[in-house]
Formats: sequence, C-alpha cells, structure tokens
Amino acid sequence: MTASTARRTALIAALWLFAGSAQAAIVNAQAQRTPQGEVALTWTETTGAAVDVFMSQNSSATLEQMTLVSSSDGDGRHSLSPASPSARHYFILQAPDGTRYRLAERLVPLAGAMNFRDVGGYQTADGRFVRWGKIYRSAALSGLTLEDMAKIEALGIDYVYDLRSVGERRDQPTRWPETGATLVSLDYELDISGFMAVFADGPSAEKARAAMTAFYPAVVDSHKSQFSAIFAELLAGDNGAVLYHCSAGKDRTGVQTALILSALGVDRETVIEDFLLSNQHHKMSADTGPMAGVPPEVLEVLGGVERPYIEAFFAEIDRRYGGVEGYLAAELGVDSAGIQRLRALYTE
Repeated sequence: MTASTARRTALIAALWLFAGSAQAAIVNAQAQRTPQGEVALTWTETTGAAVDVFMSQNSSATLEQMTLVSSSDGDGRHSLSPASPSARHYFILQAPDGTRYRLAERLVPLAGAMNFRDVGGYQTADGRFVRWGKIYRSAALSGLTLEDMAKIEALGIDYVYDLRSVGERRDQPTRWPETGATLVSLDYELDISGFMAVFADGPSAEKARAAMTAFYPAVVDSHKSQFSAIFAELLAGDNGAVLYHCSAGKDRTGVQTALILSALGVDRETVIEDFLLSNQHHKMSADTGPMAGVPPEVLEVLGGVERPYIEAFFAEIDRRYGGVEGYLAAELGVDSAGIQRLRALYTE
C-alpha cells in the first residue's frame, strides 16, 4: 500500500467513525418566567443524555463559580424560584461529554417598562455566543416602579442611550435609579409625516404597513449619529452593561440591535427572529392617549413589527454599502479592527 493510499484509507476510516458516533448538543434552550414567578428552564439534549444545571447571579461566572442546582436532569426541564424579586439568574447546562450552554432569561420582567430584553445568547458564525448581561434593549422607562428599579440596579448598567426625540422625552421623561449610570440622548425632531398619512381619509392597516415599511430605510440616514454613539460606547469596553431604548423598544431599538448582532457575527435570519420577538413583548393600548379610537387592525400594525420592515432596512444597507460591515465602516466609525474588538468584548 502506498503512503497516499494509506492516508486516504485512514481519512475514510476517521470520517466513518465520526459519522457513526452521536454528537452531543444542547439545543432549543430557553429560560422564561412563569405566571407564578418561577424561572422555568427547558432544553433538548440531542443524544438524550441527562444534563447538569448550574446557576449564578454573575453573568460571566465560570462553571467552578456556579452552584449545581440539578444533577443528571434527563427530562429537559427544571424550575426554580428566584433568590429575590430583583435577582437575575444565569445558568450553564452541561452534558456528560462536557458540552456546555450558557443561558438566561431573555426578557427582564418589569412592571413599568415593556420589551426590556437581554441581547445575549445568540450563536455567531464562528461558533461563539453573544455574552449575556452586557447589552440590553428596552421601550420607554418612564413608568418604572420601585421594584423595577431594584431589578435594574442589579444589572450593572453603566450607560443608557435614549433614542427618542425631544418631544418623546418631554412627554415621557425617563425614570432611572440612582446608579451613577451615564444617560445620553441626542436632540432631534422625529419626522412623523409618513405616519400622519396613515390617518388621512381614514386609517387602514394597509396604509399603516406602508408607512412602517418606508420608515426603516430612512433610519439608515436619520439615526446614524445615534447608532454611532452607541457603538462608540460598546467599543470603549467598560466593565458595565449598556442599555439603549426608544418609545416602544421595537423600531429604532430593533434596528440598533440588528446592527449590533450583525457586527458580532450572528446570521441574518437569527437577527430577524430576534427583531420579531417584539411582537411578544410590546403591546400598544388603544384605550387612552393618541391611539384612542384607532381601529384594532391599524393598532396591531403600528404596535408590532413585521419581517418586511427589517428586510427593507437591510436591503437599503446592502444596496448602498454592500452589507452591514460596509455601513458600519462608512457611517458609524466601526472598521474591521473595531468589529474584531466588538467580538472580543461581547462574544465568548
């Protein structure tokens, strides 16, 4: 047998052994708050093996620093009561072969603010994961309760960027605990002419949907100063977490999150799925205020998000800049070295 034949035979044998062995993986893992206030974990271990569950209140704790809360858990679920109403828990699921998956609640449950979410946990193209507990997004923060503020204090947020206009901030001033966090905003007037057209000659869902779809490509230019400021803070890499928000936490905030996740190497389909999560966590009321009397089908469009909205944003980015990285470099001050720094800071 020649050396080349021997190498080829060995390679085939290795591939055969690899294909014939089950590869452990933990997938479909979620942590969600139940109506009873417990944190419910669910997951699938693809080989059917039992999993050890470890817990900590430190988002970056190593396995050795965490507490084992469930050993050889084979049913793919575990529930526990939080240590306190303000406690936020982080988990590592470990399979017998050493496979690990870090997990936390995506939604931070608050009584006085909607759509407050952790951006962590998504897998990147190179097999890493976005860090939990470092980047948060939210709707307006004007209604925070004392219990909400206790929860927020525990998150270690050092920087809060308000994407809202002057008028929005005046109408709903931010309420924030005395944490020493830096609160930043940029004065501008929001162009609502496209949305006013929705109500001309009677509102309709079709007109609302067209206005929403047109808004997203315009954000490429109208909000690049805000996006740039947030990326600059992320690149500064301070130890504390970063939060950004708008009024509903779904449109301007959704675009900012799409840019961040894309910069970190998360695939576009996953980015879009995260964008669509706002439909679960934001509800617009028609009972009072400017939305009083708006037909339910119109309110549903204005209060939610749809795939074509974020796709219209990405299409504009792709057309003008050849993709997100081109936009980051040309308009937001994030070059290739900046992208590598972001990934070093916010993925693991």
